[in-house]
Amino acid sequence: MSNILSNIAALKSLYHLNRNEEGYATSIERISSGKRINTAGDDAAGASIVNRMTSQITGMQVAIRNAGDAISMAQTAEGAMNECSEILHRMRELAVQAANGTYSGADRVALNAEVVELKNELLRISETTKFNDVKLINGDFRDTTFEIGYDESPGHAHNLSIESVKPTDLGMWKTGTQLEKTVTATAVHATDGTITGDVDHLFVAGDLVTYEQGAQPILGLVDGQTYLVDLGGAASNTFKLKEIDGAAVTYKGGTSTWGSGVGAKFHLASLAGAPSVVQIGSDTASSMVNKSEDITIHGHVGSQKIDIGTSMTAKDIAAAVFARESVTGVRATAQTNARLSVTPNNNTDDFTVVSFKIRGMNSKAEDAKMVAATIKFGTTDGLRTADLSDLRDKINGISGNTGIQAVLSSDKTNIHLKSPDGYDIIIEDVDFPAKTAAAVKATTIAGSKITHGTETFTVDAGHGYSTGDAIKLVTASNAAQADIGLDMGKIYTVVATSATDFTLKDPSSNNADVMLSAGLAAGTDTVTFHKVEKSLNLQTLDRNQNLKGGEVTLVDKELGNDEAPNASNSARISGEVQYESAYVFTLVPDVKTNGLFRDAPPAATLDKISEMDILTVDNSHRMLTSIDGALKRVDAERGDLGATMNRMTHTIDNLSNIVVNASASRSRIQDADMALETAELAKSQILQQAATAMVGQANKALQTVLSLLR
Repeated sequence: MSNILSNIAALKSLYHLNRNEEGYATSIERISSGKRINTAGDDAAGASIVNRMTSQITGMQVAIRNAGDAISMAQTAEGAMNECSEILHRMRELAVQAANGTYSGADRVALNAEVVELKNELLRISETTKFNDVKLINGDFRDTTFEIGYDESPGHAHNLSIESVKPTDLGMWKTGTQLEKTVTATAVHATDGTITGDVDHLFVAGDLVTYEQGAQPILGLVDGQTYLVDLGGAASNTFKLKEIDGAAVTYKGGTSTWGSGVGAKFHLASLAGAPSVVQIGSDTASSMVNKSEDITIHGHVGSQKIDIGTSMTAKDIAAAVFARESVTGVRATAQTNARLSVTPNNNTDDFTVVSFKIRGMNSKAEDAKMVAATIKFGTTDGLRTADLSDLRDKINGISGNTGIQAVLSSDKTNIHLKSPDGYDIIIEDVDFPAKTAAAVKATTIAGSKITHGTETFTVDAGHGYSTGDAIKLVTASNAAQADIGLDMGKIYTVVATSATDFTLKDPSSNNADVMLSAGLAAGTDTVTFHKVEKSLNLQTLDRNQNLKGGEVTLVDKELGNDEAPNASNSARISGEVQYESAYVFTLVPDVKTNGLFRDAPPAATLDKISEMDILTVDNSHRMLTSIDGALKRVDAERGDLGATMNRMTHTIDNLSNIVVNASASRSRIQDADMALETAELAKSQILQQAATAMVGQANKALQTVLSLLR
């Protein structure tokens, strides 16, 4: 059927021509832009995917820059800390040099001058090391976040804090076992002798305490003697005393007066570091680590319970702690330090001989070494002094067996005993061979026999003193002490005017004659003197040579064991365990009633580099320890910075890989395939030309209708 109103062939050709034009336009657009998706209409799903991938890629590219900046910042801080390490190493060299005994005080002053300048430089570096005006190593750089991802996920951030390396913040954190526990008396009950202390004493029944006389003596107690605690009081700050053999304390002023006792001190001897004694004739004093005293250490690495068994020495405890350093980050060292002195019994002897057995690392009784030495006495401002040079030499002569070192004080009156490894120091069987008396000489004098004005003391049966003997007032009934004005426990020197009469001189006042303030009434007023016994005196020292607790008195082993108060001739001093860490830590004992702690363990304190000097040998040693702690801290911070730099490097590598592959994936979706689009363009051009020709042919085909009109 032929018609001219509907040119179907032309319409079809025109339709395909329009389609070809659209394809041509699309190819032209894609080739021109290089993108397959130019509008969302080109690929709705693809456009959404491409947009999300673009966000991820651009975010990661910024994260790569962030990580690079973090590396630069960390390298800046690490470089400064490297210089801090060099400074600390130099300071350590100077400390080792100053610890050598070949240097004089002036030499150490010169060495310390460099230490001071190095500390100043350490402070300057810590305050001036900056990155983009941000201070890095003065302690202000804390909890800083580096964004190394493209979204808000917490795993895409790195947090960094840099500790301060200022000399005020570097050093070694330390604490140690308790060396002293002291209670000061505020009152003494007049009839039963119950003592009231200034604090809750935390004593337990059977504890040993050493009495130190205060301004107001307790009549019946002797300065430097050790007594047994009897918890007769109901309050937590009250207690009673017994002799160390358990007998009642009966030696007092009359039947109902003990004295006020205000200011008297009681030093707990039932502590591992305090000197403990036993009565003459008893076995050697035992270790105050008397039960299982497990301690839990909470360090920066972790927590660990340390098992401490009965009678362990400080050396054993330190070894147990040191063995768990990898778990806790806390190590321990042990030392035993004590001060030894000698009390003379008169002002006439030029020399005396003393002997005793001593044990340290030779801890078995059968391995004890005998020390016998000559002590030279002299007088300074009326006071008797002892030259302990020979005793020092004799102790050092056997140090290869005992491990105990002896250092003489500058005035030669006392010796610093030191076991650098922390063995217990045990002194036993003290003997002054020239002594023959088997009892303490006691003389009680009635008030009517004390002549005021001539200051003469009369003993009808004979006093038995020789001129120059040292005696001390130990009791005075009722108000006798106040009446005559003599100080309780103070040592006076006898001047024997006859077999029954004597007067006194005061050595502390350059041997001035003792002038009584008043006479005594006849009848009940009495005073009692004790002849002073020659004695060895021991007291605990800490590592800084500070005296701790009270001084105990050891007398001749020939004295009877029935003396009141009980006499002692052997003592044990255990060592101090020092816990150390470059970071703060805490100690928690299972119990606090045994030998290591009675109060709560003291908090660790920082031995700061800023407070250290090398002006003495001991100070140099302390600085070495502090610098070791500082180096650990700096090394740990450098390790953290190195870990940050390594992480950032891996972060950059990982992000770069993701960016490359994500970009490739996005390209496959978004970018035009130029070869394909060129082919499509050529095809569209050909089809467009063909369609145009076909439209023309279709239009010409209708002209055949004209042949029907002829």
